[in-house]
Amino acid sequence: MQPEIKQRLEHLLKSGPQRIHLIGVCGSGMSGLARLLLAQGHALSGSDLVPAADASDYVPPGVRYFEGHAASNVEGAALVVFSSAIAAENRERAAAVERGILCVRRAECLVVLADAKSAYVIAGSHGKTTTSSMLTHVLRQADLNPSHYIGAQVPLLGANASWTDGKPFVVEADESDGTLALFAPEASLILNIEEEHLDYYHNIEEIVQVFAALCERTSGPIIYCADDRNAMLLCSHCAQAVGYGLSELAAYRALDVRLQNFSSRFTVLRHGQLLGEVALEVPGAQNVSNALGVVALATELGIAWNQIVSALAEFRGASRRFEVKYRSADYMVVDDYAHHPTEIKATLAAAKNSGWKRVLALFQPHRYS
Repeated sequence: MQPEIKQRLEHLLKSGPQRIHLIGVCGSGMSGLARLLLAQGHALSGSDLVPAADASDYVPPGVRYFEGHAASNVEGAALVVFSSAIAAENRERAAAVERGILCVRRAECLVVLADAKSAYVIAGSHGKTTTSSMLTHVLRQADLNPSHYIGAQVPLLGANASWTDGKPFVVEADESDGTLALFAPEASLILNIEEEHLDYYHNIEEIVQVFAALCERTSGPIIYCADDRNAMLLCSHCAQAVGYGLSELAAYRALDVRLQNFSSRFTVLRHGQLLGEVALEVPGAQNVSNALGVVALATELGIAWNQIVSALAEFRGASRRFEVKYRSADYMVVDDYAHHPTEIKATLAAAKNSGWKRVLALFQPHRYS
């Protein structure tokens, strides 16, 4: 983000309630941003291609909704925010530029909001939503009153985003368009780094560079998965980095992992010292890793062990993350967002470990690319 753009955006958001228009407001990331801006008293409008009759399923109450895109929708706006799916040729975006209205990407607006808090950024190719949700619940149970921004609905949290008076701000940060490098958080949790979003990046080296920029801009602890090759190669040399995983090189290790139908148990060692046992009510080895990352970050932040364990035991998952949609004596139907090969492998492994004799997988490609 250009310094002058950031300065204008900071000044505008700090100057009292503004009229803000969101292009692509029905997306999970944009609807979450809408909740944050509404909580600060701004007057919001938004547009998308979702029929108006269905928009209430996506758009928070208080947002004036326009079905379809038209230049007239941005009239009177002091700020226009657009999602990564909105091209420069979009009628509203083009109209905003033509009229001199400040026009920024979703992540650029989120970065400015994060700068006002103690931001804890969750980043990685997989597992961000679940891990962000877990961490937010842990911070709530520790009475830290965190704000949060997460890319899915989480029943336990009540909504995909909230803005509170508390200092912590848990941010699920998207690496798909390079904007991850804009954040300057107090702490970062890096889950994994793999080839994805190759419609934007040319290769894995470019992806790693974006994560490297996040590490350089993180002022406090960098928690990384020592079981992930790219995360290990990138983070292990950082002075404030702390590894977690099954690896003997990890400062926080999971031992005696027991995967059950819809739960798991594991023991945590910190620098070789026993912390205790964690019980989860969400399935899969991937969630053991996600929870261990949360244990590591929460412990480094000074949260008591019993508060961490109690909160994790209450966690029941996020929408479309191995979400059971139907269950009877004969069948179980699960909806999962997995679209990357690594995610699909993890989801199938969890399904095969769920106690059923036969598993059928129906795969819908995530994007045309």
